[in-house]
Amino acid sequence: MTPTGYGSRVIAFVLAPFLFPQSRVVLSHLPQLDEAQGRWKGVVDGPDPLRLLVFGDSTVAGVGVDDQADGLATNLARELAAKSGRGVTWKAIARSGATTGELRSFFLPRAERGRYDVVFLSLGVNDVMHLRRTAQFTRDLEVTIERLRAASPDALIVVAGIPRMERFASLPDPLGTILGARAHRMNVRGRAVIDRHPGVVHAPPWPIGTPGFFARDDFHPGAAGYAAWARQAVAFWTR
Repeated sequence: MTPTGYGSRVIAFVLAPFLFPQSRVVLSHLPQLDEAQGRWKGVVDGPDPLRLLVFGDSTVAGVGVDDQADGLATNLARELAAKSGRGVTWKAIARSGATTGELRSFFLPRAERGRYDVVFLSLGVNDVMHLRRTAQFTRDLEVTIERLRAASPDALIVVAGIPRMERFASLPDPLGTILGARAHRMNVRGRAVIDRHPGVVHAPPWPIGTPGFFARDDFHPGAAGYAAWARQAVAFWTR
């Protein structure tokens, strides 16, 4: 059973002499996948287009697929168009490997220059991997939400749940269990931040049980994974 996450950072440091060498070995053996090629913005034809921003880390950058046409942002745009009966103009702003703090510092200003109807955030996995304090993550998340809300006052802001990292085949125990506990704790604290902001929702984490969900690194979604995640997310926020 996965621990609840409380105290997981302390446990991680107690086990650091074992965990850090294990994490280096694990990461060194993962296939190094590039950010997706292709356009990071586009249009799904239809009336009265919605403006969609997808902002975040390697999943928004499309790591795990060769082209953004199979990535998260494009799949979200297609699903949103299908569910709403409207067109969608979309843009992805992302950096693979970035923590929430790095996204806030270096990439959020680009997101603030546009005005959007829907904003989808995918972040947090790198905060878990770097063992950032939960308070740092929640502070960065809150500032990110506040600044995006100021730039797009009427937008629906969707924050994706951090995935169940203990279920990643690429993360053996005890590393996977500890990181899964950290992810759980950040999800709980992140949800408390989200609940303070009207018009912001916390979407379910990745549907990892989908057949063929992962790319060949067993860490990022592949084409089937991004499509399933987009279907789940849009179905959730349009209910």
